[in-house]
Amino acid sequence: MDRFPQDYVGHNLPLLLLSGLNSRSPHEPDASGNTHEFLHEGGFRIKVDAPVVGGSLAEQVLQSFCDQDASEVPWHSQAFALRNAKVFKIATVGRVFTLPPRKAPPPPHSPRLSAVNANGSPPAPWLLHSPLSPLTPSSPLYPDGIVSPLWITKHQTRLPCAFLSFFSLGSDPNTSSLQDNRLKSEINNVRNVLSSTNYKTRHVVVLLGDGNISIPDLEDRLATIRRATALDSKSLYFLAHNSSPAQVVAFVNNVLSALHPLCIEYYRDLSKHARRKRNRSAIPQPTVQPGTSNILSLQGWNVRYEFKLGVFAEFRQEMDAACRNYETAYDSLFAPEIIDGIAAWSPRFDEARLLADVIALRTIRCLLWTDQGATAVRSWITHRDRTADLVNRRGKGTANYGWEAWQSAWAKTMADLLSRSEYPLLNLKLPNTPGLLPIYVSAERSLPMGERLTPWEQLHHQGYWLDSAKNSILARRKWALQIPEEDRQPPGRSPASIVASKAQLYDTYLALEPYREVPGDGSPGHDYAQEIATTLADAITCFRHRGQLRKIDTLKLQIAFQQIETQSWAAATSTLQELWFSQHWRQAGWWKLLQGLGWALLDTLARVENGELLVRLLWELTNEVFERKPNTNYDLRQALASYSLGNGSLSIAVDVDEALSPLTATFAFSTHDVFVGESLECQLAIQSRAQIDLPAIRLSEVKVVFDGSLKPIYLTAKDGEDAEVHNGASTTHFVDVNLHETPSTSSSGTKRSSTTAIAPQAGNANLSIRSSHTKIFRMRVTPREPGDVSVASITLILNDQKFTLAATCFDFSHTVAQWWETKEGMPVPRTLGRESNAFNTIHIQPKPPKLKLEAPGLRRSYYTNESITIDFDITNEEADDVLVVLEARLISPIEGATQVDWAGKGTDTASATRSALGIMTLPAREMGTILSSDKASAAIRITGTTIAVDHELELTATYRLVSEQETTLAKMITVDVGVIRPFEANYDFAPRLDTDPWPNFFEAPQPSTETATPLGLRHLYSVAASLYSFAAEGLVIEAILLTATKIVGGAVCSSGTGIIRSKAESGAAAAAAAAEQTGKEIISTVIMPDQTEIFDFDLTLQKLVLGDRHTVAVDLELEIAWRRNDSDEVNTTVLEAARLVAPMAEPRVILTASPPGLGVPGAGVYTLSFTIENSSMHFLTFNASMEANEDFAFSGPKACAINLVPLSKQTLTYRILPNKRDEWIGVRLNVVDAYFGQTLKVLPGGKDVKVDKQGNLLVKV
Repeated sequence: MDRFPQDYVGHNLPLLLLSGLNSRSPHEPDASGNTHEFLHEGGFRIKVDAPVVGGSLAEQVLQSFCDQDASEVPWHSQAFALRNAKVFKIATVGRVFTLPPRKAPPPPHSPRLSAVNANGSPPAPWLLHSPLSPLTPSSPLYPDGIVSPLWITKHQTRLPCAFLSFFSLGSDPNTSSLQDNRLKSEINNVRNVLSSTNYKTRHVVVLLGDGNISIPDLEDRLATIRRATALDSKSLYFLAHNSSPAQVVAFVNNVLSALHPLCIEYYRDLSKHARRKRNRSAIPQPTVQPGTSNILSLQGWNVRYEFKLGVFAEFRQEMDAACRNYETAYDSLFAPEIIDGIAAWSPRFDEARLLADVIALRTIRCLLWTDQGATAVRSWITHRDRTADLVNRRGKGTANYGWEAWQSAWAKTMADLLSRSEYPLLNLKLPNTPGLLPIYVSAERSLPMGERLTPWEQLHHQGYWLDSAKNSILARRKWALQIPEEDRQPPGRSPASIVASKAQLYDTYLALEPYREVPGDGSPGHDYAQEIATTLADAITCFRHRGQLRKIDTLKLQIAFQQIETQSWAAATSTLQELWFSQHWRQAGWWKLLQGLGWALLDTLARVENGELLVRLLWELTNEVFERKPNTNYDLRQALASYSLGNGSLSIAVDVDEALSPLTATFAFSTHDVFVGESLECQLAIQSRAQIDLPAIRLSEVKVVFDGSLKPIYLTAKDGEDAEVHNGASTTHFVDVNLHETPSTSSSGTKRSSTTAIAPQAGNANLSIRSSHTKIFRMRVTPREPGDVSVASITLILNDQKFTLAATCFDFSHTVAQWWETKEGMPVPRTLGRESNAFNTIHIQPKPPKLKLEAPGLRRSYYTNESITIDFDITNEEADDVLVVLEARLISPIEGATQVDWAGKGTDTASATRSALGIMTLPAREMGTILSSDKASAAIRITGTTIAVDHELELTATYRLVSEQETTLAKMITVDVGVIRPFEANYDFAPRLDTDPWPNFFEAPQPSTETATPLGLRHLYSVAASLYSFAAEGLVIEAILLTATKIVGGAVCSSGTGIIRSKAESGAAAAAAAAEQTGKEIISTVIMPDQTEIFDFDLTLQKLVLGDRHTVAVDLELEIAWRRNDSDEVNTTVLEAARLVAPMAEPRVILTASPPGLGVPGAGVYTLSFTIENSSMHFLTFNASMEANEDFAFSGPKACAINLVPLSKQTLTYRILPNKRDEWIGVRLNVVDAYFGQTLKVLPGGKDVKVDKQGNLLVKV
């Protein structure tokens, strides 16, 4: 849009002028640049004598107003629909400003000023009009012009809708009255000037405080100023001097919000005024009648009014209304009465064309404003077609450079409108292509149903329009170069008649005259190349944002051709180089285009010295996909013959994966799997794809690098054909290469990669390859370390005195593996698939270890608290002696579940280290040399197995052959060590009667020499431990003890060794008799898997102090000493027992039963003894009563009362005669505490007495 007057095409915004905030000189009246003199002469001068408001507050206010300037806001409805959107154009002026005149002055030197009528009265006054009206003689539009750009300049830069005056409000109370009076005078002066103009410009006064003013005083002063100046609440504002930046911003927003509806009403009044004039349907009378009849017609006036209505609607941001007015003005302008009535040679014709362009441009902006993209494109096309028709009918036609200049400007206008509007639908982020923008916008829904759009009627991005403008620029240059030489001469060198006649031959609207377009005297004319380059650069930016990469390359190529045309060789070389290395054309296979690009680059390199680029270019152009350029030497070794490089040489690297190469290299192994130390056959095939008849390419070196542990292969060139196997006329032949290993620079014990600095496997061969020939280099390599190996890169190196070229291929995924074989004496390639025996990736397996590891004595399960020893046998089945190092680690699911170390003599004393959670690693153990077929052993001891958990023991034997110590082999064995609990026990506690007498309450105890001797009461208990075996084999119980781990309550505890309970009563009696005779208890026994054995223990609790009433609690453990049947090593397993709680101070009743003696009178009578114990320190009375039972008859007291002193006991004896035999019968004796009413529970105190699950007391009879 820079080809049009800026005010003519810019978007119109309500104008606010700020006066008194900047430091402009009071003698500088113009604040908006150079404007036409009509906007100054006879204007209304506003002058304020008050100084400019300064200080930080004034600067903040000015900055806040400037931040609200909408001049750079996008031309779209979304930008103005936002909350707190910017809607004003804000400009600053000084204390002196001149408003444009409303009426033009009367014509000068007119005789009417002194003439009188016949009756002596003065003549009628002049009909004065606006200085820019076609009715004013001094106007540039007089007498038949329509609209001048100065009219928009007047309203956009000189005539504001609101004039804001800024003054400082003094805080000095002594001079406040004087300052206020001056302030009132200044404000009234400005208001008087504005009132005299008849403009409806709003005057707003903003007072900035310069100090503290009390609120009552401030309100009084503001009220006085408001009354004296007739300002309302929306015209007078005050801002305190101590306002924060946020308060300043809020203040400015409030002022603008209050002014916005007033300013909109201002432009609405202007629209009403223009509409009233239009509705008169009459041509106004001019100030002076023109001497010709060519005055502006009524249709012209309607165009003028409709254009004004559209502009005023734009001021109000009512773009729909503006669009309708512009469309009406456009259609009226192209009516036969207006534009067809203007002579083509008249300047008014170009003015009409300019107006048509501006109206069309503003119409398109209105359509883009409302997201009517397709309609905007149609409007653009329609205007282009109507203009072409007009120019063909009335103008110079379209076959000239002037028309192409207009077309380029019109295309750029569309691109500028899209950029200025930041069209949202063209700037959306696409969901599937992040970072890219849409290429075009689909048609809007407002179009009629069923109407189809052509592709060029859809709204495309700016790059599309700039590319179209570029085409017009090229056509403009083509037409301009066809101008005859005589027409290119300046006017001063040709007769006036010739100049006048030739002026009608060329269209200079938006274009230069012929002598300036392409001067004939050699002076610079229009810079087509610069304009094309700038246009294409802008287009490339737009296409790049849309990801249109091929279009970008096309435009860059056009830029390069323009640079070549202008002989900008360095710039052309840079542009072509960027395109040459681009991959888009290569991936698409556009070899013809790439060839033209390469040839053009060769032409530029003939004038620009760039040796590296030249070598790389010739290397690629040698490929057979390109044709040979005539008169071009493709010999790389002579390419830099004319270059002077001094003592240095160029190092040039070519990536074959991204560039064409005359040589291609592939590498294949004979098999996919191989073992360490085995010889492996491989092939390196180098094929020449160079152009026919070119000399052979003589490589200097070839290097193959691997990913993995295989050493790189390094071939160097040598002369001669001694190693080649020729096959007659075949273009393919084998070359056998013997590789020899150089000393390695890395240790053999670590994994190597050939990409690191290690010595290669070297060989010599003839590396000269002719066009269309293939050489297959056959060689053998021996892998030394296991792992995956793949070809990392193949580098072809060509050395010369002035350069070194290295062409490297890294990507082999797209290549097809081939293995060359000999068939009928000819090399034949065999394409290999996944199942074939040739690959460029191999898996090197470790050499199969022949060292045998065994754990012969490994048990199926182990038990807690057992010391575990696992023996391993290491058998050497290799054909050679080996050096063995053992490493072991124990993996446990629980941290600290066990301990592990080496067993045996001469082992390392270092303890195991914890390498990870639950993993214990033993230090390596040197086993020394094991002879072939010999055996060695090692043992590992596991201790501290207190937790039942499964462990995993790994033993790794790393060894090397004595004859081949570079190769490291390893053999590992893993054994599961499951640790389980061998036993589980249940416990039954039964009280027993203590037959020893208790201490007498009325007698003092005998003094004891031992202070720790217990003197309190004693309770006896019988503990039965039911021991269940979880073992997988029979275990021998050597001893079993019941021990107290913790005693609470001031007592001592003692227990005996456990005695196994016999399964039969007779067996038990015999065992007891044997024990009495020998004095030894029967302990040792074998417990089988899933078997339960019961062990009885006698437990004694005795208080330390006789009067201690605290309850005694004892924590018990069962210690089991056991061993395996096949081992003498005794292990100890500890099981936790239940806690025993004994209320030592509570009274209790204990029952014992005595069977009848044999041969005694009254056989069958059982004696029941109920012992009532009073272990308290109180005198207690108990009521005892025996309940009758049908199962027996008894003799003894039916009921009685028993009085017990403290620490005493008494026995009630009953004799019963049961009527059953070998059965359990129930006995019930009720013993009730007479004082507390508590019933005592009778406890079994010996054998043949028990309590069932229901709590009934039973006696065996």
